[in-house]
Amino acid sequence: MLNISIAQINPTVGDIEGNVRKIEKAVKNCAKRSHIVVFPELAVSGYTPEDLFLRLDFVRECMEAVQSLAKKTKQLDTVIVVGTPHYEGELYNSLYVIYRGEVLGIYHKGRLPNYSVFDEVRYFREGEEPLLIKVNGYKVGFSICEDIWYPDHIERLTVLSGAEVVININASPYHIGKYTFRESFVKARAEDNICFVVYANLVGGHDELVFDGRSMVIDPLGKVIGRAKAFEEDLLTLSIDVEKVRRRRLLDLRWRTASKEIEPFPVRAEVELTGRPYIEPRIEENPTEEEEIYKALVLGTHDYVIKTGFSKAVLGLSGGMDSSLVACIATDALGAGNVMGVFMPSRFSSQESFEDAKTLADNLGIEFHTVPIDGVYTSYYDELVPVFGELEFDTADENIQARIRANILFYVSNKWGYLVLSTSNKSESATGYTTIYGDMAGGFAPLKDVYKTTIYKLARYRNSLTPVIPERVFVKPPSAELRPGQTDQDTLPPYELLDRVLKLYIEENMSPADIVRAGIEEETVYKVVNMVRKAEYKRKQAPIGIKITPRAFGKDWRMPIVNKYRR
Repeated sequence: MLNISIAQINPTVGDIEGNVRKIEKAVKNCAKRSHIVVFPELAVSGYTPEDLFLRLDFVRECMEAVQSLAKKTKQLDTVIVVGTPHYEGELYNSLYVIYRGEVLGIYHKGRLPNYSVFDEVRYFREGEEPLLIKVNGYKVGFSICEDIWYPDHIERLTVLSGAEVVININASPYHIGKYTFRESFVKARAEDNICFVVYANLVGGHDELVFDGRSMVIDPLGKVIGRAKAFEEDLLTLSIDVEKVRRRRLLDLRWRTASKEIEPFPVRAEVELTGRPYIEPRIEENPTEEEEIYKALVLGTHDYVIKTGFSKAVLGLSGGMDSSLVACIATDALGAGNVMGVFMPSRFSSQESFEDAKTLADNLGIEFHTVPIDGVYTSYYDELVPVFGELEFDTADENIQARIRANILFYVSNKWGYLVLSTSNKSESATGYTTIYGDMAGGFAPLKDVYKTTIYKLARYRNSLTPVIPERVFVKPPSAELRPGQTDQDTLPPYELLDRVLKLYIEENMSPADIVRAGIEEETVYKVVNMVRKAEYKRKQAPIGIKITPRAFGKDWRMPIVNKYRR
């Protein structure tokens, strides 16, 4: 029997000292119960430091911090597995195995992801050597994140060399549907290799990424026997019956035959530990889709605000759905006392919008102010008439209202140190139906990767917890209220149709012709795609926001601004 602890921590990129304190605290909390304590990928540096990896002083400080950790935990009778960058003439994404103040071995990540949000080939060299140790007579192998995606890589050879437990450390970011896929392939690796897989994942927000945790332990039959919490720091400890692996392998002729066909890797170190009490496995429930998205947005917002040194946030409240949901997210992330909502009416704003914004603010318990913008708008007009003359009211007059509102929010930000939260969503930013330096403006955009149709679902979910968003917000037609009688559908297709086209074009990477063949009217498809193409210059100047879909407008989306390809 081996006792394994997965310390699912939330590190901060670059806070090497603070991250190591978290690691040390977790080790001390479970050392008497665990034979092995496992931390996520790059837990020392945080994930991902990007071009900080190109600073030798940064990498060396990370390595020195691991040596310091080894000395500080010298008296603790447990094996520690921790991820860190490592330099020895080349830079590697590595894990250290530490025991009693000594480094038993270092494993370098063998497969480097270079797609979607990942750029590891830019920084690291691929590792080529396995690492195999014995703990109480049981062989334990190691891998890092992407390694486990390749069934015939070093990890497979490690198992055929006798590894009965494979420890895989990860910084696997969240998007909708990813956990199901992640769990399925980890199960497949455990079944194929007839071993226990200990999958340790990072949790927390870093810039546009959110890591959902949900670390897990899979048995040789592909069954989840332990799962940590979603979107929370957690310390998952459980006992695993490693003899189960040996019994299963005796019954599997294919595995026995395959293991005889390779030259086994050597065992680098052997450790004998005293007995530990039996720890019953714990399996946390997975949240529903709306719940996990909402938790991702709350965690991502909290960590971005706090980790960048802010403590409070301000946003414009319009009485509409987008700002209502952002207010809920901000309140749940930061606490009601740290959120300010500002209602900024113009001559086109309805009484109902004020009532809905005020009711929401009261229900959430956040600070609320009304700052009319008509006087400022009129002063703009009066100053510009002598220059341009009397001109017909058009989009420029609509957009200047949004920009006035942004100026007011940034005035609050400068005065009191609040972070401005943009309320723009993915449907709007995709089509350019948003004002650059207006409602797009902000320090952070919680809804940047959230389609309008999803926003309504999330709002229903949030109201199921406590009904804070007025019902009228759900039923009235979406409107920017920048001209009389305006609705979003004056310019855009209905959101259900629009979002369908956007998902096929952005996430499924389908051509307009393919989308038409999927049954959507040609004129609508080409109108939407043309809007997406034209809005690229706006998106490049938008604040970052939380990635929740497989392809977000950020590191996932690298389109040129100057682009004459019209499909």
